[in-house]
Amino acid sequence: MYDFSYKNINKVKKDPKDYLVFVKRLLPRWINGIPDSECIAIFETLDLLRKRKKSKLFLAETGCGASTIAMFLHCSLYGGKMFSWDTNANKGSFLRSVLSESIGKSLKVDVNEIWEFIGFDSTDPHIGMNILKEKKVKTDFCFFDSWHTLKHVMSEIKSVESSLSKQFILAFDDAYYKKKNFNFSYINMLRSKMKLKKIKEPVNNNCLSFFVEIEKYLKRKYSSVKRLKSSYKKNFKKDIFFKYYDADRKFMNSLGMEEKNKLSYRYESFFVKK
Repeated sequence: MYDFSYKNINKVKKDPKDYLVFVKRLLPRWINGIPDSECIAIFETLDLLRKRKKSKLFLAETGCGASTIAMFLHCSLYGGKMFSWDTNANKGSFLRSVLSESIGKSLKVDVNEIWEFIGFDSTDPHIGMNILKEKKVKTDFCFFDSWHTLKHVMSEIKSVESSLSKQFILAFDDAYYKKKNFNFSYINMLRSKMKLKKIKEPVNNNCLSFFVEIEKYLKRKYSSVKRLKSSYKKNFKKDIFFKYYDADRKFMNSLGMEEKNKLSYRYESFFVKK
């Protein structure tokens, strides 16, 4: 159960980031994939955008988990609506119960009025991110955390572009990745579990870091693109998330799923004007 008591509603509203971490740390590892410092940075990025636009926000994400908690809390406090895509429908179902019993109960909001979960491929032409245009949604913020290849991330960006508002923010997890077409780190993790031989990654699968490639693309297409600073870079080194999950992270590092010397570029975001 996730209906733990947490002070009172006024204290939640006064210090929402503390409450966000409280709820996040109740999550099991399989759905708690991003650091506390990144989760807080997402919430702060949303706050920055809300204050600039002076309106409630419409949010989207690919891959759900702790980021969903941050985005849902923001919508619960300040209004707005959010959409999540993940091919694992169990994650959506589990998170719905967590959100309902924790934030939903504390702030007296209906999860189903705020959050739509789509258990399918975010780039699908019929039920992917492009349906936001069909639903007449002007998307203000997108967080990308699904299949970590440049090809897939760019497909997601292009899928959501038709629904983006005049000013928007795109944010990315594992933004330092350099996997062009295939995520061999993840593939080899699965092969290792099956006691299969590791596949050597071909040289032509390399690209520049995602945040570099994405910034180049955005600057070619839009009038104003600004890479934002975030508290994540200042706080990630003292984030207990990394020590708490140290055992499985060592295995991830051995396969290239995480690179310790590049973690400062894990979370990157861009403020864009059309």
